[in-house]
Amino acid sequence: MVTPRGTAPGGSQAGPWLYGDILIERVLDFDGPGLDPFVLLPDLTPEILERHRHWLEPGLLDRATGRLMSSFHSFIVRTPRSITVVDTCGGNDKHRPNRPRYHMSRNPYLERLAAIGVRPEDVDFVLCTHMHGDHVGWNTRLVEGKWVPTFPKAKYLVSRVEWNYWVDAANRRAYNEDLYFEDSILPVLESGQIVLIDDGHEVDAGVRVEASPGHTPGHLCVRITRGAQEAVMSGDLMHNALQIAEPSLNSCFCVDGEQSRRMRKAFLERCFESGSLVMPAHFPAPTAGRVVRGAAGYFGFAFEGSFDASRPNDNRRVK
Repeated sequence: MVTPRGTAPGGSQAGPWLYGDILIERVLDFDGPGLDPFVLLPDLTPEILERHRHWLEPGLLDRATGRLMSSFHSFIVRTPRSITVVDTCGGNDKHRPNRPRYHMSRNPYLERLAAIGVRPEDVDFVLCTHMHGDHVGWNTRLVEGKWVPTFPKAKYLVSRVEWNYWVDAANRRAYNEDLYFEDSILPVLESGQIVLIDDGHEVDAGVRVEASPGHTPGHLCVRITRGAQEAVMSGDLMHNALQIAEPSLNSCFCVDGEQSRRMRKAFLERCFESGSLVMPAHFPAPTAGRVVRGAAGYFGFAFEGSFDASRPNDNRRVK
């Protein structure tokens, strides 16, 4: 079993994880209480929430605000040949009036990246699991009043299906009227750094993508394999571990609700059978864990490590 060691930049206990010669690290953009659970999960009922409250609090459900705890972070994948950034969070200086959690942010993301020894010019690939605004923000940064690619030498890998959907301005407006495409995608397109990829694309030896549509049409997971060891970055298949216990609960951001439910259930079954380490895009530290069978037939999630030391330690299995 791969176990976390050390302390990630920003003070949260999450990784790094070593898979043979592949090192995975988590770099935080920001975290804390996010959305009201009934806003994020429209089909959630008070009865369902109460059934699971005993394990959600305090690490996954903030008692003070009643909001679900959420993290916005990148995974940095280092092989002997390349450095890949998976998802680039919300970004700084972005005008996001419809997304106040990352509106005009000033977070030390690049400083945290530097703290693990990675400079923007060192990055070979930027892989977006999907093209929602909170997964593409650090694609660019503001330099002398102009949006420029944050990672000047990187190829930005985007699902072809995903691209074809979001290039349609009507689809973008239905999701969010903030101009995230214009400030976080177009400058990278204009620089010639976007590369469209398909299901099964191998980023590097042992690092490949898998189509997992539903949340968005071209949503990707990233699977890391070294011998019998396996980890999978699940993007937004789940925003909170409550969706593992109750996989029929979609987020309010899912494009195709029925497909999203089917994909989530199939993903959880596969990860339970394989014992793969699951690394979601929004789970707070320690972030990663394994799918288990919980009480009354529910799926559960066994976090590897403990919740942020600034909060009460809760290393129980989520079930």
